[in-house]
Amino acid sequence: MMQQLRERWTQLAPRERTIVAAGGVVVFASLVFLLVIDPLLSTMERLDRQIAKKQREGGELAVLGAEYAGKRARLTLAEKRMPPSDAGFSLLAFIEEAANTAHVRERIAGMQPQEQALSQGYHETAVDLRLDGVPLPDLMALLLAIEQAPYELQVRHLQVRPKFDNPVNLDATVRVVSYAKG
Repeated sequence: MMQQLRERWTQLAPRERTIVAAGGVVVFASLVFLLVIDPLLSTMERLDRQIAKKQREGGELAVLGAEYAGKRARLTLAEKRMPPSDAGFSLLAFIEEAANTAHVRERIAGMQPQEQALSQGYHETAVDLRLDGVPLPDLMALLLAIEQAPYELQVRHLQVRPKFDNPVNLDATVRVVSYAKG
């Protein structure tokens, strides 16, 4: 077969040889482009897109890592302020003592303790406190005593309404929450 191609090649005029050679070069260049260069270019484009995507994801991961570190630090600080399980801390007793020091104990209309187990070994203890006819300075003294507690306490809900018969006195509902690890 190669012998026949050589005979045909020698029978071609120089001008025809130039045309066939140019056509062969074009076909060879087209095949090289289609089989080698184009797939490489497609792969490079895909890899460039993946690089950009991974860089974006890396930036997002860095932001999430910083947020996690901040929240972890807040959790550690909150855990340090939680009452230890062997300390015998009672939120209900603390609220009664704070009400006594703020001179609002006689204004307590109701106290309702609630306990709830949360995930990962944490317990939430809440006390709903209803006060009737308490003056604003005494209510503020109670809130200050809660704020200055030796352990982490939060006033989750505070609702204050003036009394209709005496607007100087207030009806208040306070929900105080404490967390413990146990």
